[in-house]
Amino acid sequence: MKKNLILLFAVMVAFQLWAQDTIEVVNIENRAVRDYMADAQRTYTQNDDYKVSVVTKYNNSDIYGKKLYWPNGKLVTWEPTVPPEEIKEILITVGEREDYKGAYTFNPDENDVSSYMIRNLLPNRLYYYKVEEIRVDGTVTQMAHGKFRTEGLVRMIQVRNNSNIRDLGGWPTQYGVPVKYGRLYRSGSLERTTRQGRHDFVDNLGVVAELDLRHEVKRTTSCLGEDKDYLRISHGMYLSGIKEKNDVYVTDLRWVIMRLHEGKNVDWHCAIGCDRCGTLSFLVEGLLGLSELDLCRDYELSTFSLSRKNKRVRSPLKSMLNHIRTYGPKDDLAKCFYNYWLSIGMEKRELDYFLHIMLGVKNDSSRIGTRSQVVE
Repeated sequence: MKKNLILLFAVMVAFQLWAQDTIEVVNIENRAVRDYMADAQRTYTQNDDYKVSVVTKYNNSDIYGKKLYWPNGKLVTWEPTVPPEEIKEILITVGEREDYKGAYTFNPDENDVSSYMIRNLLPNRLYYYKVEEIRVDGTVTQMAHGKFRTEGLVRMIQVRNNSNIRDLGGWPTQYGVPVKYGRLYRSGSLERTTRQGRHDFVDNLGVVAELDLRHEVKRTTSCLGEDKDYLRISHGMYLSGIKEKNDVYVTDLRWVIMRLHEGKNVDWHCAIGCDRCGTLSFLVEGLLGLSELDLCRDYELSTFSLSRKNKRVRSPLKSMLNHIRTYGPKDDLAKCFYNYWLSIGMEKRELDYFLHIMLGVKNDSSRIGTRSQVVE
């Protein structure tokens, strides 16, 4: 009897593993990003003088196609049951629960379609989806359903009429845990955000706070809606920014921390999401414990949203890193960033709270660069 139970258990485990293997796996990184990430890891590890950049090899539409700042996604297909004029909307629902609680929803731009690419997914998740045809007369027909898994690291975001959007989450850190997905986003200007784009940002991603780093506009309310949190504050960039206008970063981080404390996800942006946005992202990601390699890789990813002539390569980061390293032991980069933030006016309790929110760690010593206690 005991042998039979063991055999039955082994068969059940094998079946579960087989069932998992048959589920489609979608990598959220498009092929250009995947190739760039691998090449940059090899090349920048061997060439640490910042004279070499590989990103322009991959921002190539002739090889990789267009919209390289969009994530890869899951293509779903269906067969319509009535003519387009009888359809009120096609509703695509995607969630991590079979009951679709807390799910994302999407609508194709037209009803005369039979496929849709689901994007903006989190990696390392099991997703369930369904496609429903909602007719003018009120009847609803489910036309497709299924499930799939996701993988990848870089979470780029597609929002119609916007560009250069990505989640700061997923990157490994000195603390031994990755940055949490879904809380902080960086992007280009949100000025052209449409109604559907606001649905993508606000309803699906929960982004209800906009930090605008531009001086050339006079906005007083958020592009995501007049009722959304909004702060516009003029910024510098690169070394001169972090040395001469560092008070604005204290305002930034305190505002971001308060929004996170209120359970609100935040997007910050400048005009195209590269220079002013890249400098703030550099300071925040360094505080969160990203490695020098990953600080460079994330900065250069903005190149995928630009023309091949208008590139952003890692060279401006060298002078900033040299400056940041004057604030602490050179072999402990996270500690250097932490001390920089202290030097410009942030308080230790504020920085520790931010690390707790974004990493789920609680510092149990004054040494910041070491692995910290993980808070469950």
